[in-house]
Amino acid sequence: MSQTVKEVAITIMTKINKLPPVSVECCIYRVPEKFRAANEEAYTPQVISIGPFHRDKTVLQPREEIKMKYLKGFLSRIKADLLACTRMIKELEDRIRQCYQENLTQGSDELVEIILVDAVFVVEVFIRNHWPEHRDENDEIFSKQWMKNGVFHDVLLLENQVPFFVLEELYNLTTLRTTVTFFKLSYEYFKDVLHGHELAGTRIQVRHLVDYVRALQLPSFPRDKSSKQAKKFELTRSAKELQEAGVKFRQAEGTSSVLDVVFRDGTLEMSHLIVHEWTEVYFRNMIAYEQCHHDYKYISSYAILMDSLIDTPDDIDILTHCGILENQLKSTDDVASLFNSLYKETMRESSQFFYSSQCESLNAYSRTWWHQCMAACYRSRVILKRDYFSNPWSGISVVVAVVLLVLTVVQTACSLMDTYSGDARRLFRSHK
Repeated sequence: MSQTVKEVAITIMTKINKLPPVSVECCIYRVPEKFRAANEEAYTPQVISIGPFHRDKTVLQPREEIKMKYLKGFLSRIKADLLACTRMIKELEDRIRQCYQENLTQGSDELVEIILVDAVFVVEVFIRNHWPEHRDENDEIFSKQWMKNGVFHDVLLLENQVPFFVLEELYNLTTLRTTVTFFKLSYEYFKDVLHGHELAGTRIQVRHLVDYVRALQLPSFPRDKSSKQAKKFELTRSAKELQEAGVKFRQAEGTSSVLDVVFRDGTLEMSHLIVHEWTEVYFRNMIAYEQCHHDYKYISSYAILMDSLIDTPDDIDILTHCGILENQLKSTDDVASLFNSLYKETMRESSQFFYSSQCESLNAYSRTWWHQCMAACYRSRVILKRDYFSNPWSGISVVVAVVLLVLTVVQTACSLMDTYSGDARRLFRSHK
């Protein structure tokens, strides 16, 4: 028995010794199931696999031929040959493996091929997006809108990434790098739908494309990393409730980040956000990335704030009317549903919530006696308008009723005055 226990202990220790060390390079993760369950499609490639995670999916195999055609186009415009490209990826293999959360099962040759072909494909997509003259006749991506949209969807997915340094190294083999940097090329690909500010240069470390689009959205004044002050985790009221309490909403001017939110002098200023078909995909994948990798959960905090502000389509109308939101979806219900589902399973710790101060100030402002009275009066006006002035006839009937009530009161008062004056006269005569 003791021998068996000893063998079990040895087996366990062998497994422990085989565990790979935690690498500082790790940045590409499997999306946790608790996020995936909310919307499977938002995390799953539709037309093309990039990187090792979805390589073996049968439904994506037909697009491997397109990758080879793009590789052929790439090789025609670089100073090196295929052998040199392969050698470069081989030299980077150990670092590439460390970028992935899980221990990759692919052998060396297979992984080198996957990374080379897929990374070149992404670089070529960016090149052909920026320079249409480099597209093939009847290009299989850019000549078909559904393929173009599908590829855009897929490069935004956390599980569908290759390291950013690989993309840069490959792009730097082209002569195009002398006119446009890969940072700029990436921005050109994402700018129309992400509406973020352009990164100033290569001084900012970017790990992959999801990290890149997150960096485009970071607030102009990020949290001071040295600050340890704990704040109470507190959500604010809906936009309609805040408006009833006297809060004004305004589109912020001159800000470069959608995450910039300021409340001052009774006015909540927020940057313009266009809600379109890609909003859920990139928000969900940035949130998943933050939950797996970052201490400072800016995107997650923004999703929680928007969910707090938006309860009903009325809240969407308020934010749209003042220019904070631009709705390109089918209905306001779709926008409300989007923001009400984004934040599920994210953090609830005050130290991670970026908008604690703003929510605290909004709630304190709306709880004052005067603003509570304003809210009560506002609701009374809404009820009166809805129930008694919903159409001209009901409004006229209310006015007539009020006039009749006033006349009745006047008539009653006159009758009482006549009665009292008559009694007074009789009493006066009797005393005479």
